[in-house]
This record gives sequence, structure tokens and C-alpha cells, in this order.
Amino acid sequence: MKNRIFLLLVFLLNIGCEDVIELDLPTHKPQLVIDALIGYNDTNGQSVTSGEVKLTLTTSFFEEIVPAENATVSIIDMATIQSYTLIENEPGIFDSGFPELQFNREYMLRITFNGEIYTATEQLVKSTVIEKLEQDDGFLFDENETEVKVTFTDLPGERNHYLFAFGWNNYLVVEDEFFQDEQLTFSYFYDKLKPGKLISVTLFGVDQEFANYAKQLLEQSGQDMGSGGPFAVPPSAVRGNIINHTNPENFALGYFALGEFDTQLLTIQ
Repeated sequence: MKNRIFLLLVFLLNIGCEDVIELDLPTHKPQLVIDALIGYNDTNGQSVTSGEVKLTLTTSFFEEIVPAENATVSIIDMATIQSYTLIENEPGIFDSGFPELQFNREYMLRITFNGEIYTATEQLVKSTVIEKLEQDDGFLFDENETEVKVTFTDLPGERNHYLFAFGWNNYLVVEDEFFQDEQLTFSYFYDKLKPGKLISVTLFGVDQEFANYAKQLLEQSGQDMGSGGPFAVPPSAVRGNIINHTNPENFALGYFALGEFDTQLLTIQ
């Protein structure tokens, strides 16, 4: 009798395992996502402007992110009204053709996509430099971590916000509330890195509005930005500074930011 009951339970469990569970996931019209972080660096009188304007479309939950193609992207120097057309070197990625940026001058990002015009206007934000980048032997949660110490000094005489990029889409937003005009050293912990691995740490100067925006994204994503970069779309939409002039209700996600940057390299021992 016990064997019969056991076999009946196994039969019922097998029937249950064959049921198909259908998830009723929300669907929505694709929205344009604009990831535009452009950096400026001047070392020994040689200035460099680098970064990218990445255009993608929001998708359903299980679908891969797709590029927004056939767009026109330009940056307008509002002091001279000169327009610089950016070049699309990969689908949806515009990473060359930038103007030589200057401080205390407004620049407008202008995007035309599907007959609609999107703009955002920002100024170049100043930054400090990474004074020291060194490896140490501490750990945060377990011994299979690599500790890297970063040292920098806050820009004097003003409130500042900084964005650190540690590679592999890992970011940190830092405000100078508790170290104004002072030097700060802090540790960042990577998953165990192999000896000989070259890492790159970049420090961007950002304004308070972008710092708040980036912090919201980092909080919602749990610090894991995936492959989308610092403006990757979180579980709930976070509005940036992009305006749709043609159809305001069809707003774009993302942000346009201009920041002075400094990059330092370190080879793991």
C-alpha cells in the first residue's frame, strides 16, 4: 500500500512539472535611451576630447538591448553656434567628431531620430587628478579580492562631485561633503585579479544634477550596470536632462554630461 501511495505521488508530481507557466510581462513602446558622457583632458598643453554618444532602444524584459540606428547627432558650441556632426562608427555609437571643449561655455547635444528632435545643454565640469593608484593586500568580504587604493585632492573653494570608473562597468559617485579642500584616500575592491592584469581607473568631474542621476541608477542596479554603461536603464525609468522638442510626452531616457577627466593605469602584482 505504501508503495502504491509513493508511486501515485510521483505520478502527480510529474504531471505538475509538465505544466507551462506563462508570465504576463508588461510591454511598452520602445523609448530612446541616450548615453552621452564626454570627457576632456589637458595634459602638458595637449587637449583630448573623448567619449561617446550611445543610442539604444528600450526593449521587453527578456530581449537584448538594440541600437537606435539612422539617427543624426551633433554638438553645437552655443558661443559660436558652430555645429559639429558626430560620426557613427558602430550602430548607434557616435564616438568621433567632437569639438575642442572649453570651460565656461555651453554646448548643446542635438539628436534627430524618427523625425523627432532631442536636445540637452551642459557646460564642461572641472575635475582634479588621481595622485596615486596603488595595490594593497586588504579585503572587504573575502580574501579572493584585490584591493586598489585611490588618492586624490578635492578642488579647493567649491562643492564638488566626482564619478569614478573602475572598468567592467563599475562606477562610484563621490561628493566632497566630508573632505572639502582636503586629500582623500579610499579603497576599491575588485574580484580577484590575476597578476599582470592592467586596470584603468578614471576620475570625472560632474555636477550635482548628474551625480544625483548616477546615484539613482547605481542604487537601482545594485552597482551592476551590465553592458549598458553608466546610463543603463534601471528597473524603473529615471529621467535625465534630455528634452524631446517635437513630442515632449515621448521623452528619452539617459543623460548628456561633459566632464574633465584623469585616467591612471595600474598593473596588478
